[in-house]
Amino acid sequence: MNTKLISLALLAFLLGGCSFSPKLNVKSVESADIAASGFGVTDANLTINKEWWKEYNDEVLNSLVDEALNNNKDLEIALLNISLSRASLAVKDADLYPSLSLKGSAARTETSEEAYSSAGRRSLFNDFSLSAILNYEVDLWGRVRSSSRAAKAALLSSQASADTVKLSLTSGVVDSYFALVSLKEQLTITEDTIKTREKTLELTKIRFEEGADRESMMVQQQALLTSARITKNNIEQQIAISSSALGILLGRDVKELLADKGIELAALPNDIVVPNDIPSSILENRPDIEASFQQLISSSELIGTARAAYFPSISLSGLFGLNSADIDNLFKNSASTWNAGANLIAPLIDFSRTSSNVDIALIQRDINAVNYEKTVLNAFSEVYNALSSRMLLELNHKNALEYEKAIARTLELVQYEYEAGNVDFLSVLDAERSLLSAKLARVQTHQALLSSGISLFKALGGGWKK
Repeated sequence: MNTKLISLALLAFLLGGCSFSPKLNVKSVESADIAASGFGVTDANLTINKEWWKEYNDEVLNSLVDEALNNNKDLEIALLNISLSRASLAVKDADLYPSLSLKGSAARTETSEEAYSSAGRRSLFNDFSLSAILNYEVDLWGRVRSSSRAAKAALLSSQASADTVKLSLTSGVVDSYFALVSLKEQLTITEDTIKTREKTLELTKIRFEEGADRESMMVQQQALLTSARITKNNIEQQIAISSSALGILLGRDVKELLADKGIELAALPNDIVVPNDIPSSILENRPDIEASFQQLISSSELIGTARAAYFPSISLSGLFGLNSADIDNLFKNSASTWNAGANLIAPLIDFSRTSSNVDIALIQRDINAVNYEKTVLNAFSEVYNALSSRMLLELNHKNALEYEKAIARTLELVQYEYEAGNVDFLSVLDAERSLLSAKLARVQTHQALLSSGISLFKALGGGWKK
C-alpha cells in the first residue's frame, strides 16, 4: 500500500505544472509604428532617469518633490495597494505547498444501552488524541501555479501603477512650482512697473500744475497705473490658486504653505536640452505601459485557472497521531495511529458554470489586450504631441525675447522724441503699456516651454541619461 501511495505522489509531482494558460504574443513597444511617433531609434544608449526633476538644479524644488512623495494621499493609497497585492501573492504561493496542522481532542463519553454494539449495557470511557494532519492538493493541471503567476503579475502591475502615480505626482509638483515661480516673476515685474508709473504720474501732475502738460495726459497716466494694479491683483489671485494646487500635492494646508518662509522661489531655470533622437524602446519603462502589460499577463494566467476546473482535482492527506483512553498512556508507542489517503473530485454536471468562467477569463484577457495596445498608442501620441508643441514654444520664447528687447528700445526712443517735442505723450503711454505686456509674455512663454519639457518627461516615463 505504501508503494502505491508513493507512486501516486510521484506521478502527481511529475504531472504538476501542466498549464492551460495560453501563450501571449504581444507586439513590443519598439516594434510599434515609429513613423507615427515622431522620434527615432538611433541612440539606443539612452535610459530612464527616474529623478528627472533634479536636472533643473533647484534645491527648493527637490525638497518639495521629496515632501510630496512622503505625504501625498494618492501615492499612499497606491503603496497600500502594493502591500495588498503582495499579501495576495503570498496566499497564492502558499497553495503550492502542503499544509500541516495539529489537532488535539479530549472527550468523555457514555454510550446508550440501545446502541447497536452496546449489548444492552451502558459504556463510559475517555478518548484522548493528538494528531498531525497533512493535506496537499496536487497541481495536476497547473491551476495553483497559474493562480500564483497571476497574483505575481498583479503585484508587478500594482507596483507599476504606484510608479505611474509617482510620475504624475512629481510632474504636477514641478509644473505647479514653475507656475508659481513664473507668477512671482510676473508679480515682481508688475510691481516694478507700478512704482515707475506712480513716479511718472507724480511728474505728470507737477507738469500739469505748471501748465506744461494737458489734463488728458495726467488722466491717461492714471488709467495706465490703474491697469497695472488690476494686472497685479489678477496675478496675486493666480498665485493663491496655484499655491492651493501645490498644497494638495504636498499634502499640507495652503495657509501653511504660503506662511513657510523656507520656500524661497528662485528664478525660472534654463530649459532642458532634448536629444535629437530618442529611442522608442525607452517607452518600455513607462510605468503605465508596464502596469497594463502585467494586467494582461495576469488575466492570461487566470484563463488557465478557469480551464483547470474542467478536470478532476486530487488531494493527498495523511495523519500521524496518538490516541488513548487514558491520558497517562497517550504518549506511549502503543498509542500511535496513522492513516493516508487520496481524494479525487471530478466535475460531472455544473450547468455551464466552468465554461462561463472560462469565457469571462477570455473576454477579460481580450479587454486587457486592447487596453495595452491603447496605452502604447497613447504613449506614442503623448511623446509626439510634447515634441511638436516644444518646437512651437521654443520659437515663441525666442520671439518673446526679441520682442521685449525691441519694445524696450522703442520706449527709449519714444521718450527721447517726446522730450524733443517730436511725438505726443500718447506714444509714450503706448510704449510703456507694450513693454509691460512684452515682459509678462516673455516670462509666460518661458514657463510654457518648461511645462512642455515636463510633459515630455512624463510622456517618456522619466528623464534620460546615457
